[in-house]
Amino acid sequence: MTKYKWCVCDMDGTLLNSQSIISEENEEALKKIKSEGMEVIIASGRTDLMINCFVKQLELTGPVISSNGGLIRDMKTGKILYSKLIEKSAAEEILSYCCENNIDFLIYSFDKVYSNKGNPLGIKYEKLSKDPFQKMKVPVEYLENAVRSIKNINVIKILLVCSEHERVIELEKHFSKNKQITAVSSAKGLLDIMAPNVSKGNALKFLAENMDMDLKNVIAFGDNYNDMEMLKCVGMPIAMENAVQDLKLQAKHVTKSNNESGIAYAINKFVL
Repeated sequence: MTKYKWCVCDMDGTLLNSQSIISEENEEALKKIKSEGMEVIIASGRTDLMINCFVKQLELTGPVISSNGGLIRDMKTGKILYSKLIEKSAAEEILSYCCENNIDFLIYSFDKVYSNKGNPLGIKYEKLSKDPFQKMKVPVEYLENAVRSIKNINVIKILLVCSEHERVIELEKHFSKNKQITAVSSAKGLLDIMAPNVSKGNALKFLAENMDMDLKNVIAFGDNYNDMEMLKCVGMPIAMENAVQDLKLQAKHVTKSNNESGIAYAINKFVL
């Protein structure tokens, strides 16, 4: 019997392949360890509204870490186990900067995603939600005046969307000066902004403390900078072959890429 009790998986670039699909190999491996008593937990930068269909596919009934640790929700009951919101003043400052500099953004709240008009990512999610053949349903609302509207929105995360990753690096440097927020890149062209000290790692620590779990008995998979704190705190940190180099240096092992069912490969090698 394996000593690992939890298997924590990032989504994009890790559990999902480049077509945003969970491979048959990954699904089979995760369901196998579940049947042997391990808990499978998703930890994503996405809002959990974008995770529901994958939770159902894997038949998960426990907590899901979303918005890079800004929200933990029990997916079976819908109960919010933990949340940390961005202060209104900080959110106003971020959105003012975005509007003045023509930066596209998404705002993640508890039950809806807000977007500036003309945002390609907002339009993409809106189309997916309207497509009867798509399982992912994300309510999207476009804001006429984001700075004014934010007063009535519970902001868990603001996602900045850039066409060039160099711009993301510039924005991360700019917003990192603000002690009211945490800024980290989750993928090329994306900058995630949350409340201070919000990370997947801190969310995982919260869950472990409340569920009496020793993090030494946890295996975690990731591929990008927003997975760094999570990999630092677990007993078996594993990076994907497609991960950024800094994350690979943090990991104990590097598995195959997300397009080669790297999670299944590592589970078969280290767990089963």
